[in-house]
Amino acid sequence: MGKISQRKQQSLKEPPSPTRASTAKMAVSDPLPDATSGPATSAEIASLMNLMQEMATDVASIQTNIADMRGSLESLGQRVSGAESKMGRLGAVTDDHEARLIRVEGELAHQTRYAGELWDRVQDLENRSRRNNIRVIGVPEGVEGNGVSGPTMLLSILRDCLPLGESDPIEVEQAHRILGPRPAPDQRPRPIITRLLRFQDREHILRLAREAGELYWRGGKIMIFPDMSRELAAQRKRFTPARRRCMELGLRYGLRYPAVLQVMVDGRLHRFEDPEEALKELNGIPDQNHQRGSPQP
Repeated sequence: MGKISQRKQQSLKEPPSPTRASTAKMAVSDPLPDATSGPATSAEIASLMNLMQEMATDVASIQTNIADMRGSLESLGQRVSGAESKMGRLGAVTDDHEARLIRVEGELAHQTRYAGELWDRVQDLENRSRRNNIRVIGVPEGVEGNGVSGPTMLLSILRDCLPLGESDPIEVEQAHRILGPRPAPDQRPRPIITRLLRFQDREHILRLAREAGELYWRGGKIMIFPDMSRELAAQRKRFTPARRRCMELGLRYGLRYPAVLQVMVDGRLHRFEDPEEALKELNGIPDQNHQRGSPQP
């Protein structure tokens, strides 16, 4: 009994020796080192626990960031939806503005054409109101004195410069210098605008002035031109190269109202409203004077 009790006590004190299977199972499931390395294993476990805590903190932060991103995406989606709805309304407003712009452009084109027609009418009325006028250039300043009126003085100038007979019934309604300050003695005198009673008298005076070439009065040269607006004068001046070409070719020409060049070529009358076209056509005509001087083949 004493031996048996000693064996029981010994069995209670000493654990049973593990078998091979249980030893292998423990080796696989518990890779921890043996009892001699116990302190190092505790440090590694603590390090792993800290790492896991940091990972848990990072995961929580990532989850928070994902939640914020979801909120931002939802807000962005709402803003995109609002922008799309606004774009739809903006597209409708844009279409309305384009339609209004097209209508305004059409009205502007119409008003531009109408303004051009009105301007042409104004120019025509202004120049027709001057159809009995002539412009005399070169008369010295201060000759209107001694109680002589402007029409009387100008009629005497015309009779002195042009071959007008005493029986020619030329009547001058008005004669005055253009408005402006009186020029200095060394400057060009102001032109005199003269209004004749009849249009035929104006044409007769202009024809005599063209035939005379150069006119002189009291030792000074004077010139007589038809009176017209500044715009029409600039438009007619553009035909100057074509007119010079007509004189070089010895062609008969005339500048008709308002600005139409008529040229007689080989018995045919040509009309030109474009100065460049007129000069191009005239440059294509051979020079008769040059042909006569060239030797015959």
